[in-house]
Amino acid sequence: MPSRVRRYVDDLGILGLPGDVSPWDIRFDPHDAKHLDLGPDLTARFNVWTEPRLAEGFLVIRRSIGDIESHPMRPWSRGGRFDLWAVEVEPGDGFHYSFAFRTASGSPVYRVPSGITNAVERNDRWRLEPAGVRRVVVPEWAKGAVIYQVFPDRFAKGDPTLDPPGVVPWGSEPTSRQFQGGDLVGVRRRLGYLADLGVDALYLNPIFASPSNHRYDAVDYHTVDPMLGGTAELDRLIEAAHATGMRVVLDVSFNHVHPRFFAFADIVEHGADSPYRDWFVVHDWPVRLRYRPGGAMVGAWVKEWIPVWQRELGIPVETVSGPGRVLEPTYDAWYSVPTMPRLNLANPEAREHVLDVAVRWVRDHGIDGWRMDVARYVDADFWLDIRSRVKAVAPDTYLLAEIMGDAGPWLQGDRFDATMNYTFRSIALGFFATGELDGPALVDHLSRLVAQYAWPVTLVNHNLLDSHDTPRFVTEARGETWRALLATVLQLTFPGAPGIYYGNEVGLEGGDDPGSRAAFPWDDPASHPIHTTIRDLTRIRHRRRSLREGRFEPVTATPNLVVFERCAGRERTTVAINRGRRSATFEPTRRLMVRWGGAVIRDGVVTVDPWSAALLW
Repeated sequence: MPSRVRRYVDDLGILGLPGDVSPWDIRFDPHDAKHLDLGPDLTARFNVWTEPRLAEGFLVIRRSIGDIESHPMRPWSRGGRFDLWAVEVEPGDGFHYSFAFRTASGSPVYRVPSGITNAVERNDRWRLEPAGVRRVVVPEWAKGAVIYQVFPDRFAKGDPTLDPPGVVPWGSEPTSRQFQGGDLVGVRRRLGYLADLGVDALYLNPIFASPSNHRYDAVDYHTVDPMLGGTAELDRLIEAAHATGMRVVLDVSFNHVHPRFFAFADIVEHGADSPYRDWFVVHDWPVRLRYRPGGAMVGAWVKEWIPVWQRELGIPVETVSGPGRVLEPTYDAWYSVPTMPRLNLANPEAREHVLDVAVRWVRDHGIDGWRMDVARYVDADFWLDIRSRVKAVAPDTYLLAEIMGDAGPWLQGDRFDATMNYTFRSIALGFFATGELDGPALVDHLSRLVAQYAWPVTLVNHNLLDSHDTPRFVTEARGETWRALLATVLQLTFPGAPGIYYGNEVGLEGGDDPGSRAAFPWDDPASHPIHTTIRDLTRIRHRRRSLREGRFEPVTATPNLVVFERCAGRERTTVAINRGRRSATFEPTRRLMVRWGGAVIRDGVVTVDPWSAALLW
């Protein structure tokens, strides 16, 4: 909607004086991309958080003395505690600016760099310099993309000759060390199934050579594990996926490796004389694993694993006494896990090795993105290098970070495009699974989540309900499938890139790792109600721009009913979700028709069935 710009000779004519100097909560930080960024068209986008009770908002621009402009802001997401106001303007050569609001009672409120003030004085403005504003540019293909996550060993078997020794039968109770024989051949042969489900991008948990089934402890970043079909099979999978229009994203940990990774194996063999000694942080030479048999929590599993680690890791084990961990590596490792020594990416040679890996799989094999494991544990400046190198080769490469909680510092346009949005998962669990949130609280949480990041980031954030690192959503919901189904409706209609963890579509259950990594049950998955819901909604998403890119506007909320709209231009899609045991009603402000789901309209009133959802437009 174009702004109705008005001109004044000074600030006094906008809302008048004096300004209300009560401690209004109005949040704006020009150094944070969620508040100010330059879009691809170089338009300056302003987003201001305010508490409710403000009726109007304006961006006030001073181009020069006697040349004041007011640009109305739109309140495009209203929650219980915060509203989000937005406006876009052409930056030109730059300008000075402040904000003005009007309360419901008509009083003016002025927000300047120092806070709330009674009037805007000569120095009470920010300065916008276009060259200094953050640019947040994300891959267009990832906006609203449906992403399907696969744990390769457990998704589909394709070539039994690739099975490792000791493979267990498909569908066995998952354990941390077993292999069930899933491979990339199986993934490739199921691309038709994924395409029919409406998947836009395939996200593969690690596939590089490793002795573990999770493969976050790579032995060689340059080789796809032969148990999965090797590098040639990955190339075939990428080619086949691209032929269907599907993107491929690889998961990787650049934070830690397996002890048989060439550089770490060299320091085990040669000690401090190794040319790779500074690729890792060693606290006490030679590299070894201290074992305290008298320590707390020593169980049979420790004694069982000691010879396994000695044999598989090649690291000497030293039995010691005294206080300390039962198992204590003399080197930095991820959470002190001996099988995951941490790469020292402050070392230029180690960093260059990893950067070459990141570029090579994009440039030479055509992958479309990286999902970066444990991003918070890696030196922050490393991610600047990753983005610079990879985007120089392929600007539309999707860079996804695993960061739980507020990922704002990593999503300023200079590191990652998106985060694994565990915050969305937490909100969904609170409303659908645990009941800790009611409808108004859900709307409030979702509204603040929309405002947490720059809008382009929000559109590509990976909104997940569960993953290989969490219990399955159905299990969290006490096995009640309808709760997971309604959460899936929210996931597929909320701004972002919804993430379907393999098996979600058939209500696969499982507790914490390794329970959440069970084999996919391939007995008629299309008959499951969640599968049907996903397939229906992805088809609607592909037709409705509002569901892929539209802004989020809450409509109404009661304890069990939540109604919101997704709006893009003149296209508006209304989403209603009722988690209650009884029907719930609302009165829309415009004429609607039920296009999908369990609802009816009579005499202008929409009635949503119990434990149901509907889309209307």
